[in-house]
Amino acid sequence: MPNILLLNLLWMGKNLILAFMPLILALILFRKKLWDKPIVIKIMLFVVTAIFYFFLPNAPYVLTDIIHLVRQIKDYRYFNLSDNTIIVFLIPQYLIFFFVGFSFYVIAFQKLLHFLYDYRWNNILIWIIKIVNPFLMSIGILLGRIYRFNSWDIVSNSEAIVRSTLEGFSNFYFFIFMVFNTIIIFLGFEILSLFYKSLFKKLFNFEEE
Repeated sequence: MPNILLLNLLWMGKNLILAFMPLILALILFRKKLWDKPIVIKIMLFVVTAIFYFFLPNAPYVLTDIIHLVRQIKDYRYFNLSDNTIIVFLIPQYLIFFFVGFSFYVIAFQKLLHFLYDYRWNNILIWIIKIVNPFLMSIGILLGRIYRFNSWDIVSNSEAIVRSTLEGFSNFYFFIFMVFNTIIIFLGFEILSLFYKSLFKKLFNFEEE
């Protein structure tokens, strides 16, 4: 087996751990009983919710790693990849990686939405959140993919993040990059949500009330 397949597992594993973090936080945070606590506890929960949101773009971010797949196929001789290896191992490896990473986003965001349903938020407002959130995720992806920021830079390097975000909006190609990612994330979320609802309705409680 070519070494590149093993090397892929290393960085893919790291990225999936980062993508898994917001899901863990969502499963812990977004339970109605947890929020029926004194104000001091609620303040702590709001802080953890902010941390959840800072890490959430790491999940759909995995989709942009398709650039590595394109590069590895393009330079197949350098990576010692045969046609059979690409078809049987490399492409399935990436497809599983994309599916698992993006699934973490879908489940985590669904937990947030159903938490809002539990608190009887207006359906129109929730739909606005569903539409706006992919664009916010695309900003996070831009900051990570193009400007190479990490989730914790929102605290340690917030000024540079604001400056880079404004630069991204003023750059036509970066803006198109964000719009494209917004569409992919929105459609992918809706499609995978339907998929999970059909398979694991009781387990994930995805049915809207």
